[in-house]
Amino acid sequence: MALKYNGPLQIQMNDIAQVAGYMWEKGWAERNAGNISVNITELVGEENKSLPVISKSHLSCNVPELEDQYYYVTVAGSRMRDIARNPMDAGVVLRVVDEGTAIEILADKDLSPTMELPSHMLMHQVFAKEALAKKKPVTEARRLVFHTHPTELIALSHIEALQDTEAVTEALYKMHPEVRMNVPGGLCWVPFQKPGSIELAKASIKDFDTYDFMLWEHHGILATGTDIVDVFDAVDTLNKAAKIYLYLV
Repeated sequence: MALKYNGPLQIQMNDIAQVAGYMWEKGWAERNAGNISVNITELVGEENKSLPVISKSHLSCNVPELEDQYYYVTVAGSRMRDIARNPMDAGVVLRVVDEGTAIEILADKDLSPTMELPSHMLMHQVFAKEALAKKKPVTEARRLVFHTHPTELIALSHIEALQDTEAVTEALYKMHPEVRMNVPGGLCWVPFQKPGSIELAKASIKDFDTYDFMLWEHHGILATGTDIVDVFDAVDTLNKAAKIYLYLV
């Protein structure tokens, strides 16, 4: 069944499409690079919650805090240029069920979510726990995760002297004052782990209480937040500072 669009949901999908297009245009999304997940529980509407289940599958992780949460997730092999045209051409809407042990695909097609879905769900679980610890609804936590391959930031991650959270953050702060304004919490350094692995997710999660942005060694950026356009802008600012740094070395 096709997703039914209300106003807030349409705006969210438009923002996802816009950011996917920006990532492609900037050369951050070669082939099927990158992935996106967004908690859309507050936006999905009763008309979509009642859609018939297209398919159901078990998660390889247990995320009970996400029970009955709804997500837009890019699918395996998706290209950002396709998402820019129509997010539902290369994405699905899913619901977490069975006490966080399974997902149901509700729209639009029976496509497989990104291979990094377990990692994304573990990350969203951390956000949910943060909200619940503050006695707030899960939907008031950070609600999006996206991963992309900004060229200059990846290049920066090869410089041995910057392979440390404090070092890479200070280097970028010195390059461009906008970085400190847009990313006041800094950029967390994450040593190399196999792309798509649970190990990489766990290496990132351990610092989620302090950082919204992670630089994965030789790989790219993991970005989290509440508004996908604002988060993209922060990554863009980080990458501009990295470009300036590389002009000078």
